[in-house]
Amino acid sequence: MLCFETIKVENGKLLNIKYHQQRVDYTRSFFGFTDKLELKKQILNLPKKGEFRLRIDYAKTLEGFTCKEFLKREFKEFKIVESDIEYRHKYANRDEIDALKVDETEIIIVKDGFLTDTSIANIAIRVDGIWLTPKTPLLQGTTRARLIERGFLKCEDLTIEDLKKAQNFAIMNALIDFKVIRAEIEFELGLERTI
Repeated sequence: MLCFETIKVENGKLLNIKYHQQRVDYTRSFFGFTDKLELKKQILNLPKKGEFRLRIDYAKTLEGFTCKEFLKREFKEFKIVESDIEYRHKYANRDEIDALKVDETEIIIVKDGFLTDTSIANIAIRVDGIWLTPKTPLLQGTTRARLIERGFLKCEDLTIEDLKKAQNFAIMNALIDFKVIRAEIEFELGLERTI
């Protein structure tokens, strides 16, 4: 099964490589590969100036990589969708996730009544001054792992009701790091509604 890792490159440096290496190791061990695929040794000749998006495709071995200029994306609204999707590993085939989106609007996926992730990022909400992230995300993100390790994020089972009472909403991934979307969330209960 082909998987991929997306790493931010800043002025020739692979950011937060420790967390990406941990996820690659975990994914490969799940598929029965016991040798280590050391990312730092595999990736050479990175651009020395600017911000870039590095995509590494791998399975048993490194299958290839591409490095493109990182273009920031704006997120203005989100739709809530329910799904029983499984995405424990960062599979190269994202058809199941892409099928949940009706248009270009980003989604927040609810599974078994609990908030999980957007289609491209983990989420967090701030309630009573504490940043909380779903205990059971679709994918264990590298930025999420780093912020949990530092004590910035706490894991909780989160519902739509928790989202409604949140003072802040944020998304996070390796490229955008931790981004607060807006200070106050306006939310209407129901599927396919925007916040």
